[in-house]
Amino acid sequence: MRKLFHYFLVLLFLAISTNAVIAAVSAPANNPAPSTEKKTAEKKTKSTKAAKPQRLKGEITALDVKAGTVSVKSASGEKSFVTQDAAKDTLEILAIGEQVKVTYSEKDKRWVATSLRRIKPKTASAEAKTKKPSTTSAPSTKESAGSKKP
Repeated sequence: MRKLFHYFLVLLFLAISTNAVIAAVSAPANNPAPSTEKKTAEKKTKSTKAAKPQRLKGEITALDVKAGTVSVKSASGEKSFVTQDAAKDTLEILAIGEQVKVTYSEKDKRWVATSLRRIKPKTASAEAKTKKPSTTSAPSTKESAGSKKP
């Protein structure tokens, strides 16, 4: 009977130690995969959150107030934007052909305009005023000296 009890204890010990070894071996193999998945998911969310606003100046070529979309043609090409927030409200007062400054960022592979501002086009008279030098000058000293009589 004593030998039987001894065999039972040895068998119990082996069963417990085998389960512990299996759990220890399989646990680290399962843990790294979820943590790397979490890290890549965090990197993706950080990159989308850290989208830096960009600016574009150009002329409005298409405008849809109901859909909240606007297309702007600039020197670099034409881009179409979906508007949100204050930019959506601004669409009502803008018209095709006006010069605008768009502040936008890329979200979900679309350009989203967060701000639209009308730019006053430079006129020829405004440019001429800034480029012309002053024409008023003091009379020369020779003319003033010759006109005086003693």
